[in-house]
Amino acid sequence: MRTLLLVLLTATISVGQQFPSDFWHKGKLVTSDGDTLHGQLKYDLTRDLVQVDISDQILTFGAKKILYFEIFDVTVDNYRQFYSIPYSISSGYKSEVIFEVLYEGKLTLLTRESLSQQTTSSNNYYWSGTSHTRPVLKYDYYFLNAKGDMIAYSQKKKDLLDVMKDRYDQIKQYMKTYNLKADEKGDLARITAYYNSLV
Repeated sequence: MRTLLLVLLTATISVGQQFPSDFWHKGKLVTSDGDTLHGQLKYDLTRDLVQVDISDQILTFGAKKILYFEIFDVTVDNYRQFYSIPYSISSGYKSEVIFEVLYEGKLTLLTRESLSQQTTSSNNYYWSGTSHTRPVLKYDYYFLNAKGDMIAYSQKKKDLLDVMKDRYDQIKQYMKTYNLKADEKGDLARITAYYNSLV
């Protein structure tokens, strides 16, 4: 009975879990040639691909062919904007990579989402000693400064203050006053907006 319940619970989690990249979103895409396409969009940041469904015709674009795209994401009830920017994620070679813009200014906050596996353990009567793995959304953050330099951000407060060192004391006090975290998406956007209001 306990094994059956665990199987059912695991199946429910894996079947019920859906992420923004699983959905088609209403939006538009501007190609690197300057063409604007309106339709339903589905993105895959792992492979840096975007699909556009226009009148039941599906077109696929790699990051090199994309300038910009925007979607209305029903999972967060908001618009999201993405740009294709030359960057080296894992090797020394730069190529176009798709980033989401969380805040745009003299210091711009960018992110890339991906799915990672998270293992959790259960410590109650029915599930004691058991664990299961489930996919979770993971965010990597980057700052783009006014000089065009891209800075990969470690999600540590010390490194955040280093990026914003010309307003170090003000940012530190702002984070303390409003209890903002250096590794939370919404907090990071708020801190970046405040920094931009100072410079």
